[in-house]
Amino acid sequence: MYFIGNVFNLIAQKTVAYTGSIHLNGCANSKGFLFDYNGAPGLVNRSYNLARGSGIWLSATDSAGNIRLAAHNILGGQHDFWPGPMQIKTGVSADTSAWNKVYPISQGQITYHQQHYKDNGYQVQADILNWPGSLGSPYAQILAPFVDAKVNDLLYQPLTGDYPYIACDQLVYTITNDNANAHTYSKALPLGVEVHTSLYTFKTEDSFLANSILVRYVIHNRSGRNYKNFRLSAVTAFQIGSVENEFLGTDIDNKTIFAINDTMEATFKNKLVSLGCMAFNQNISSSIYFNDNSNVLNGRPSSDSQFLNLMQGKWKSGKPLGYGGTGIDGTGNAKFVYPYTSDNSNGNLMWNEYGNIPGKRIGLLNCDSTQLNNGAAKVYDFIFFNVEEKFNNIKQIGHFCLNLKQALDGKKLLDLPQVNSAKTNKILVFPNPLSAGDKLFIKRNTDLPMIARIVDINGKEINNYNLDVFQNCIILPANLEGGLYFIEFKTLNTIERQILNIN
Repeated sequence: MYFIGNVFNLIAQKTVAYTGSIHLNGCANSKGFLFDYNGAPGLVNRSYNLARGSGIWLSATDSAGNIRLAAHNILGGQHDFWPGPMQIKTGVSADTSAWNKVYPISQGQITYHQQHYKDNGYQVQADILNWPGSLGSPYAQILAPFVDAKVNDLLYQPLTGDYPYIACDQLVYTITNDNANAHTYSKALPLGVEVHTSLYTFKTEDSFLANSILVRYVIHNRSGRNYKNFRLSAVTAFQIGSVENEFLGTDIDNKTIFAINDTMEATFKNKLVSLGCMAFNQNISSSIYFNDNSNVLNGRPSSDSQFLNLMQGKWKSGKPLGYGGTGIDGTGNAKFVYPYTSDNSNGNLMWNEYGNIPGKRIGLLNCDSTQLNNGAAKVYDFIFFNVEEKFNNIKQIGHFCLNLKQALDGKKLLDLPQVNSAKTNKILVFPNPLSAGDKLFIKRNTDLPMIARIVDINGKEINNYNLDVFQNCIILPANLEGGLYFIEFKTLNTIERQILNIN
C-alpha cells in the first residue's frame, strides 16, 4: 500500500510507498532512496514536480587508510544500498529479496487498531501486522519503534495490542544496508552500516508543516570498525516542474540548500517556486553541486576519491570551490556554493547563480565529520520544504525556515527520544514518603507516551494513570493504607519501578 493525499492505495510488493502532508507528497523505495518512483519525479506539490530524486552519500576512512563509501545514485541506476538489516556481531546482511519492502503507517490505522484489536473476528491490518518492530538475534532486537501494550518483553505482538510508534500523522519506514553486494556505483569498499530511513508528514493546516516532509536517517555502525571521520551528505536532484530550469543557492544560517525556478515555465504562472533541503540536528561543513555530464571538474563522479572530494565541498578533482562565478572560476576559496549574502567568511559579498544559464541542478549538503564507533548509531534529520513567494532571492527561504523550526519544535521532533531502549528515563518522584490522597509530583525527561501504575508488594495493581493526561502529577487514592508500594512507569517497551512509601 502507498499513501497519496488522504487515501491509501494498493501497490504490488510494497517496494515503494508515498506519504503526504496537506500540500506535499513524497515517497521512498526499499533501498532508502527518496522521491523516485519508476524513474518519475516523486516530490510533488499539488500538480507539479519538485525533485527528481534524493538520497544520501556516506563515507569514512578505516584504520588502514582505505576509503569506505556508500552512495545513492541520484541520476538513476544501481545504488550502493540494499534492503534489510545486518547481523550485529558478524555484519552479514539479511536476505535482500525477503526485505525488499517498505513500511507505511498512519495514525488513523494505529488508532483503529487500538480501538478494535480486542473485538471478536478482528483482523489486524497488513501495515500494522508487518511493521518490523522486533527481530532478535543475530539481528537487533528492536528494528522499528513500537508500543508494547502489556509487557516489557521487547517483542512486537500486534495481536495482543502492540502497535507502531510514530510521532507524526503518516510515516514511511525503510531498513537498508551497504554490505550486501559490491559497490558498483561509487567503486568503494563498504562501510558496513545499517540505515533506518523515516519520512514524516503531518495533517495540519499549518502552512509550514503542510508544505514539508521530515526525513530522518539513523545510521548504525555494524562493521566491527571505529570510524573517526564519518560523513553524511544529503544529495538532491532538483527539478521544479517539467523543465530543467533551476538556479541553486545556499542559506548558510539556516543550514539549507535550495533551488528556485527561473519563472519562465508557464506551469507556474510567473510564480517563484523553490524547494529547500534543511539540516536540523547536525552542523553543515559545505555545499556544492555537480552536473550531469562528464566534465573533469564539475561533472559526474566516477571513483571513490571523487565522491569523497564532493562530500568535503571540493570539486571532484580536488580543486577547492571558488567564491564567485560558477564556483570553478571564482577568485577566492569558499565552503558554500551560491550563498547570496549569508557567507560571513567572504565578507557577506553577494554571490548567486543568476546570470548563468538555468538547468538541471544536483546539490550536496555536507554535514560535519564525526566519530562513529562500532555498535553506535548517529541520527541525521533533514526537512524538504516548498515555498512560493515573490522574492527572487534568499528571503523566501530564510523566512520559511524560521517559521518551520518553530512549528516542528511544537511537535517535539527535534529532540530524538530513546525509544525501545533498555535504559531508564531517570524519573523523579516527590515527595516520598507521602500520605494517602496526597499529590505526587513526577519529573521525567521524555515526551513519549507514558503510563504509571501503583502496585502493592504482591504485584496487585491499585491504580493506573495516563501521564499524557495527568501531566506532571497524580493524586493518590484516599483509601490507600500505609506501607510500601511500587510505582511503575511504562514508556513504549521500557518499565521503570520505584519504591513508594505511604505514611
